[in-house]
Amino acid sequence: MKKTKVDQAINSQLFSADSKQVLQALNLLKEQGNAEYLPILFDLLLAGCEPEVEQEIVKLLGTIKDKNSIPFFVDALKNEKYVPIRKKITTVCWQNGLDFSEHIETFTDLVITENWETAFEAFTVIENFEHFPAPDVMKPLKLKIAAALKLAQEQKAYLLEELLKLST
Repeated sequence: MKKTKVDQAINSQLFSADSKQVLQALNLLKEQGNAEYLPILFDLLLAGCEPEVEQEIVKLLGTIKDKNSIPFFVDALKNEKYVPIRKKITTVCWQNGLDFSEHIETFTDLVITENWETAFEAFTVIENFEHFPAPDVMKPLKLKIAAALKLAQEQKAYLLEELLKLST
């Protein structure tokens, strides 16, 4: 994904009733897309699309390497509108390998508050950080994790304990 504006022709193709048109638009995005398309792709996933189209969108999201896309992913994870697809968004965050370490609090909150599957995906994103934030950033997060640990069920407790180990 490179350019900085949304091409209206591609945008129209993405919302076509013909799945072949949508797949063609997705292929174009692989070559000439940009981070500005991400909310559109999230909306398509949210709206429910053909399984083949959904698979291609998820595949595309999982291969994005543009650092400029990080805020779009994080905003989508925080947006209540995208709760039904939050697990998919979280999954592609660890698949694409982008550095989300500046947003550790967002992923920690997902581990604490989301269902086990989404929490596991968020944990995986954190586990794959190359660098953890400074101790002064981690201290309040550790307190938040410790508080959540007291109330957590067994599976979630394991993830939270592991988070505490990772961040030391």
